[in-house]
Formats: sequence, C-alpha cells, structure tokens
Amino acid sequence: MGAAAAALPSAVRAVEGPRADRSLHPAAVGWQSTSAAPMVYGLRRFPYPYRAMLALSSDADSQTLRKFNLVHRFINTKEATPIGKGLGLDYADSFFVYTANDQRHIVDEVGRVPLQRELSYFLGTSQSPYGAKAIHVYIQNGWIDTLHTYGDFSQVDQHTTRFRRQLAAQAVAALKANGDVVDVWTDHGNRSNVDNFGARGRGQFYAYQQGDLPGSPYYHTDLTIPYGIRFVWPDISSNVFSRPSVVFPLRLADGRRVWGFWRYTNERYTPRGAVVWNWTPYGLDEQLSEPHLARLEADGGFAVVAQHLCGTPYPGVLPKDAVAALERLARHEQSGRLLVARTSRLLHYNVTRDHLRYDVTHAFGRTYIHIRAVDDPVLGRHVPTLDEVRGITFYTDNPRRTVLELGDRPIDPAMVVHYPSDGVHPSIGIRWYPKDTADHAIDVPGVS
Repeated sequence: MGAAAAALPSAVRAVEGPRADRSLHPAAVGWQSTSAAPMVYGLRRFPYPYRAMLALSSDADSQTLRKFNLVHRFINTKEATPIGKGLGLDYADSFFVYTANDQRHIVDEVGRVPLQRELSYFLGTSQSPYGAKAIHVYIQNGWIDTLHTYGDFSQVDQHTTRFRRQLAAQAVAALKANGDVVDVWTDHGNRSNVDNFGARGRGQFYAYQQGDLPGSPYYHTDLTIPYGIRFVWPDISSNVFSRPSVVFPLRLADGRRVWGFWRYTNERYTPRGAVVWNWTPYGLDEQLSEPHLARLEADGGFAVVAQHLCGTPYPGVLPKDAVAALERLARHEQSGRLLVARTSRLLHYNVTRDHLRYDVTHAFGRTYIHIRAVDDPVLGRHVPTLDEVRGITFYTDNPRRTVLELGDRPIDPAMVVHYPSDGVHPSIGIRWYPKDTADHAIDVPGVS
C-alpha cells in the first residue's frame, strides 16, 4: 500500500521526520492534510504511556555468582526472594573477563570469598573458564549487557598493571566463539586499569588510559570496537540525574568513533573538586530519591544510574533503604510514568529517537508513516532493524487509519499498538520489548 501511495502525487505529501522534538502542530512537520486522511503530529518522546526512561548500570566489582543471582531474582523476577517480593524490572548487569586485583578483602561473607574469586569469565588471567557458563547464560537471556572492561586490574601500586593486549585478543576470540557479544563498555577501577579508554585528553588524570592509544602495549580498541562495542562510559563523573539525552559522539585516540554516554555517579563534589561517589547500595536511596524520579518525569528525561549493586559483602547484599529505593522505582514504573530499561535498550532507543528519519504519505483515506533510516551521526546512516525501532511512537489523530511501515513494507500488525490520547493526542507505536520476569539464575559447581 505504501508503494502504491507513493505513486499518487496529487494525494501525497512526503515529510522528512524530525531529528529532535518540534512543535506538535501539523504545520511544524510540513503537513498538507487531506480531509480523509489522519494527521500525524510528530514523534512522542517515549513509548506510551511513559514520560521518562531510566536504566540501572551496575559495575561488576565484588560480584559473586551467589550475590548476582540474589540481586537479579529480586529486581528481574516477581518471585518471593530473601530480599523481598520480586520487582519485575528490566535490568541488565555487567561482567569481567579476568580478575587480577591484588587488594586483600572479602567480597562475600557467605563462604568468605576473597576478591580474587569475584565473578569473572576466566579464572584470574588464565584461559581456564570460571564463571563463563553462567555469564554466557546471562548474556543470552538479557541479565548481562555490558562489558566492564576486560577485567579487574586494580593494583595497590597504581604504577603497575597486569593487563596486556594479548588478554584482550584472547577475550575477544573466546567471547565471539561462544556468541557472547555485548555492545556497551564501562571503564573500571584505578589507574592500573590501563585498558580503560575514551577520556584521554580530558585532563592529566586520564593519561593512564591507553586502551585506544596506538603504539601502546595496552592498545586494544582495534579489536574491541570491531567485536561490537558501540557505547562507552569513559570514566567521567556526573552529578546530573536527568538529561534530555545521555549519549554524545566520542572520538577515540585512534580515530575510531563510538557513542559515549553519561552516567549519574554522584550528587556532590568536595570544595577541592573531588567526587563524592554515591554509587554503592548505601547511596541508592539518594540516587533513586522521590525528588530525582519526579524531576526526571517532569523533564521528560533519560537517566543512566551508575551503581555497584553487589558491592557489599553481606549475606543479604542490599541494605533496607536500598531495597526501599528499588521498590520506589518499581512503583514509578507501575504508575506508567517511568520506563525502566536495561542500559543497552535505553542507549539504542535514545539514538534512534533522536535521529530517526521518516516520511508520511496519504492514500485512500489512510496515512502511511514510512520509517526510512536512523541518520546516525556517529556510526552512519542505516535502515534500522525492527528491534532498533521498538518503542518508537507517533502522534496521530486516528491510529486505526494510520499504517506504520519500515521503508515501504507494513510492520507486522502484531508489533503495532494503538494508544488513546495522553492528553495531547492519540498515538500509534511499535511495541516495546515484552516483560521477561523469568528466573534465569543458574548455579555453577566451583563458582562462588
């Protein structure tokens, strides 16, 4: 039908979709209406009925498989857990490939697990699988979507490191062979973590980052970016909770381009400019405070909240006020105001929403919205997959006589949803991801 409509110029007015929000008045998108065809007023900012979007981005520090499973059963499922009734939120974690930290402390009081046995793909810096079986399952089932660097290489003496380029090469080969590809990277740890990258040149402190520095023995982004990394948190702090967009173009030291993204990491700085981090479970109540969540929804903003949800050694992992904060977050989602999404989904939606290109045609009393491309200024213009446009929603005065097409092909009606007015207009959209509250937790013999 879309192709036929395009052949009827007397009844058609094509409109290029906005890259950012514009007025919802039809004239703002170049509309010339016919009396029979519905009007399209532009893009809704978030999937109906939500007003904002938030992701929890938790780093793998001090994770054990026991703690990981306990936290995810509470956040992701709706089961009764030792922490409380499951919240059913879409939350994905991060992982290490290696562990090479020489600091001495216990990361889990259950079993008195030392730091050197925190959850990682391989044992130490060897090629012997340790948590690989569990991590593979969690990547495939959506409980992990982020690589928290190649490993925990923090050293007491920050002038030393155990990272080598060969470890990155071996990691990429193993992950690809197992089909374990993620596209989000977050930097980790102190200056011994020379595989960090993305902020070199921002100040003297960041000179330690050599992961994207050609000629360095620690250079690896020529392997890491082709592996599939598209989004990078480059070890920069931020006390801004709500943003109109959390992504920004990032050019690496080797000239490669990726999307950088902001994480909320702290509320305050000291008078001398030092960061007062609040990204442990003890700071979760401050991070997910009612004023923060209300402001995010009022702004129509995005938030990626940095955390270390397995950062305590205690049997119950999360203190009571952290549990209450997560329950508060779940209530906001249940109210229909705030969509909680795993980090990768939020980042992809942010890019697609900001850079979607579409046009509109009319024929036989119907309106056709043709999604043409994501005009991605970092990774290049491309025709999106269906998953890339999940959640994209258009205001229209008659959803039932509006047709969504990917190019000139109608999108499967099972993927299309008609929404009532939200007080502005009715809308039509592509279904967001279905809820997955299944318990994907597994135990692996020999893994703490």
